[in-house]
Amino acid sequence: MNNYLLNQQEMIKSLKEKTEILEHQCNFLNFIQSLKNLNDHFLRTPIGDEKWSVIEIIGHFHPWDEFVLQNRLPYFLTNCSLPPSPNTDELNYHSAQLSKNNSFLYTIEKFIRIRSELVETLNQLPEESWLAELKINQSTLSLYSYFKGLMEHDLHHMNQIQSFLKILNGNALPT
Repeated sequence: MNNYLLNQQEMIKSLKEKTEILEHQCNFLNFIQSLKNLNDHFLRTPIGDEKWSVIEIIGHFHPWDEFVLQNRLPYFLTNCSLPPSPNTDELNYHSAQLSKNNSFLYTIEKFIRIRSELVETLNQLPEESWLAELKINQSTLSLYSYFKGLMEHDLHHMNQIQSFLKILNGNALPT
């Protein structure tokens, strides 16, 4: 296969990958925004035994999105080493505690603001960026596979929230 055709196929693939990630991000933003009018008490109720509440789940996204914006994206397209990741347990615990002390509306708007900034940054990346190989610690992955992993994390939490809300809805969820 000639180089031109191979490059065209790679560009089409990267455009599809970029589109998939951006569509997910927009859908996830809409999902979180749809929670704005729900009852604060229920959104502060743990979703299960030894689980976070909805507000804590949403609150933990902000520092990770900020980390990706400040400590991943600027380095992805360079040959520079990536800064180390923060301690996951500490960052999650701290962000969950902060969100418990803030209003639900504040937590959602904070999430929407930083996630929208992330979406805008991703949207501005040229398609060929999605083909670049990234090295994180001992792993090599594409920009797409990195964001696909983050997308799966979002979907995991979205499913948790939806399941919790279905249970509450069965018990006449007030708004």
